[in-house]
This record gives sequence, C-alpha cells and structure tokens, in this order.
Amino acid sequence: MTGYELLAGFAANTVAAVTLASGARVVFKAAAAREVEVELWALRSMAERGVPVPEVVAGAPDAEIPYLVTRLLAGEPGVATRKAASDVGRLLRAVHSLPVRGAAFFKEAPGPPPCAGAGTWADQVAGLADRLRPVADAGILPPALHARCRELLLDGARWDQPCVYVHGDLHPRHVLSAGSRIQGIIDWADCGAAGPWLDLARMDFPEPGLRRAMLGAYFPAGIPADAPLHLANHRLLYLLLALMWEHECGGDWLHERVPGIEAALAATRTR
Repeated sequence: MTGYELLAGFAANTVAAVTLASGARVVFKAAAAREVEVELWALRSMAERGVPVPEVVAGAPDAEIPYLVTRLLAGEPGVATRKAASDVGRLLRAVHSLPVRGAAFFKEAPGPPPCAGAGTWADQVAGLADRLRPVADAGILPPALHARCRELLLDGARWDQPCVYVHGDLHPRHVLSAGSRIQGIIDWADCGAAGPWLDLARMDFPEPGLRRAMLGAYFPAGIPADAPLHLANHRLLYLLLALMWEHECGGDWLHERVPGIEAALAATRTR
C-alpha cells in the first residue's frame, strides 16, 4: 500500500480508496461479516448478468476484521444527463429481474441470498413498526410524528406489491458516470427482496426531467398513473429505514434526518 484516502461511508463500516505498490487503485471496505458476505454475492451475481459493478479483488467475511476489496471504478458520483438517467432505468429493470423468494434485506435474513425467508413486502414493512419504537423512545422522533409513521407502516394496502431483487440503497451518488455513460453501480450491501418502488424512490433526482427519463425507461409501456403515490410512500420508507439502521449501529446524526422525514410524510398525504 502506498496511499490511503478515507471515503464517506455508513456508521457501521469503514471505506477507503487505496493505492497499491503496483499503481492499481482499489476500494477497501471493512464491515460486519454478513454485510461483506452479501455484497460479495451481489457483486458477483450482478457481474454475471452484465450489470456494471466493481470487480472483486478479494473478500473475507470470516476474517478477524471482515473486508471486501474491489477495483476503483472511473467516473464521478451522480447522474447528470437524461441518457444516463434512462440507462439507470434500464439497468434497474435488469436488476429487478433476478428471481427472489420471500421479503427481507439479505443482510438481515437467514440463509444464503437470494432466499429472503417467508412473508410479503407488506409483512416486512409492518415489522419495521416495532423497530421504530426505540428511535421514538430515544426522543429522536416526536410522538405525533412517530404515531403517523407507524400508522403508515402498518397500512398494508400501501405495500401490496410483489417483491423483486433490489439494490436497497440506490442513491444517485452510488451510480458512477462519465458524462452520459454509466460506469458502474456501487455499494450493494443493502440489497434484498423488496418492492421495486424502493429503488425507484431512492433514486431521487432533484431535476424532474431526469426522474421522468428513468421511469420512462423502466416502464417502456408507460409510467403507471399511481407512480407518484408509490414514490412518495417509498421515499418516506427509505428515510425511516436509514434512521433505524443508523440508530441500531450507534450513528450520531440522527436528529438531522427528522426534517426530511416530516417533509416526506407530508408528501404522502398530498398524493
């Protein structure tokens, strides 16, 4: 190793760009054993299906400090053109075509992916209501906000949809691009079996034209009329998931997420 640069990550992992003596640039991630196991599987299974992902150099879920090493992809985080946004939509269709069983994030499910146990996406979302309670008890969510979020999680009709294989954290910064060309999709540790709208909502472009381009490519027969409702519901769901996961692993900027949750909840009421 001749160089080391810490990269932005999550409270439960450490990520760095590393320069090797050969001059090669790689990304090193240290995380929980199950997350390393799941991400290794995801990268290999996506590469086999032609989805652009980082090449795996090494990985050891059973090491004293579990780790994953991948080639550093060229490109910048984000999607800036409608062509690139359309390509994201087409890639998501390919990702979501992978067969899955059950409903769960693989890092939280027993057994090897892509089996995610029993139950439906509505069952999985309803189960999150109990995991939200410790966040409220810690004073992070005001009582009225917690009650409304819990009510929404338990409203099974909002989540009545078949599960597909999802990336689970498909924020624009996890898509690397060079101009209009997608170079790769990174950070697959949160993948699992969930409703397809979770990925579509998480890819929350600030520019409406980019969002329409992505949805148009994902739905070549026409964007469903109820798309705004599903997007609003799943945008709120992802923010609650991020809050719960960060609280469970000891994150320290939880209160900063609350205004976004309030705004997302308001959007679900207007659809």
